[in-house]
Amino acid sequence: MTLLDLFTWMDHSRLGEAIRDSSWVFAFIEVFHLIGITLLLGAALVVNLRLLGFGLTGEPLEQVAEDAMPWMLVGLFVAMGSGLCLFASEALRCYNNPPFFVKMGMLFLALVFTFTGHRRLTRAGESSPLWRKLAACLSLVLWFGVGLAGRAIAFY
Repeated sequence: MTLLDLFTWMDHSRLGEAIRDSSWVFAFIEVFHLIGITLLLGAALVVNLRLLGFGLTGEPLEQVAEDAMPWMLVGLFVAMGSGLCLFASEALRCYNNPPFFVKMGMLFLALVFTFTGHRRLTRAGESSPLWRKLAACLSLVLWFGVGLAGRAIAFY
């Protein structure tokens, strides 16, 4: 099965057709997608600002990261679930859309980084301030890149 076959199958699925045939379902799902993204980016922003030394400086980094993780996970699951529905409704359009592939690539990198290196740095109290700042900057670039590329999908 090629990538085009997968996109065609998703585009012609009952879910994709149902969303596409409705005048309001896409917008309803988009609201949940934006809520999920807001939760995810908001939690990531709080942790990264703490890594950079701004905000919540009176709280231990490990505690800030631990408290933010459930919000990140809820945001991630809401955004990915709703994103899959949105994708099903316009899969063939996404196939020829470079910002879609940029978003997916950055999402993959952001997830891998967040749940490996970034998470390790927020747990290790002895990590150097330079590594923390670099990790925070990379995380912010990746997550906001996902959001910006997602927004660009509509304009391509």
